[in-house]
Amino acid sequence: MLTPKMFNVYPKAPFDFELNCRVFGYDKHMPEVFEDGVWRRAVQLESGKLSAVALRSVGSVDEPRIEVNHFKPITEQEKKELSKILDDIFSFSQDLTKLYVFMDKDPVLTELKQRFYGLKAASIGTTVFEHIIKSIIQQQISIRVAFSITNKMVTKFGEQTKAETKTYYDFPTPKKIADAKLEDIRECGVSWKKAECIKTIATKTVNGEFDPEALRLLSNEQAAETLTKFRGVGTWTAEMVLSAGLKRNAAIPAGDLGVRRTFSRFYADEGILSEAEVRKIAENWQEYTKDIVYYISCIERI
Repeated sequence: MLTPKMFNVYPKAPFDFELNCRVFGYDKHMPEVFEDGVWRRAVQLESGKLSAVALRSVGSVDEPRIEVNHFKPITEQEKKELSKILDDIFSFSQDLTKLYVFMDKDPVLTELKQRFYGLKAASIGTTVFEHIIKSIIQQQISIRVAFSITNKMVTKFGEQTKAETKTYYDFPTPKKIADAKLEDIRECGVSWKKAECIKTIATKTVNGEFDPEALRLLSNEQAAETLTKFRGVGTWTAEMVLSAGLKRNAAIPAGDLGVRRTFSRFYADEGILSEAEVRKIAENWQEYTKDIVYYISCIERI
């Protein structure tokens, strides 16, 4: 049985939809785009259907309700699949109660909670392959430059569909990138080294030598070990995949200059904290590490 072209999602309160979109949203396709209060991207379903999806808030922070428009009828199973994908991205089902109680015990964390009230740790993509490629792109460059490169890669290689005159993009498939020439990947703005790394991972995925989704079943240590076997993937990239992609706890990209700089604003009298110092501070946050690091990381995005 087909479902209507629209349904509602009711995230656990508090949830600030606009804030959650702004911290990782962009006015150009990555492939998600956020404009005029609407978050949009295309999503590949297991059936092979490429579904255009548009989300907008029709509730409030303390009584959140998100309207999901998928434009074409989908089956009940596809609706469940789409709901899960969106929950993986936005963490709709996450309960922030215990996190906020913990943060209220520390003046610095209380300030962060107040600034980002209703923010939930998001994922940077819908597939592990997307997590990996985006993390490689972000190596040693500013987030805005990384966003621009990602946009070029998405619009050059990504699958697309139209709905109500707008174009919706999905992230490029491994096959699309594996079939691309290195020069074409380079034209998106990445270095030769990054282009070679991205193409190698895509090719090995297509050939069955590497299964990105299998990383979901591995521990942080096992996943990091698997990823760092690829030339061009180091500890920082592996931790980005784990923290920003898979939303794993205790996986901190502490070597990231932006993360160190932002930590230093709160925890250093002068200078920039070292990677070891950042990890030492985060040791005190236990099961809340992922969320607090996300809040800190978002300081430079708003």
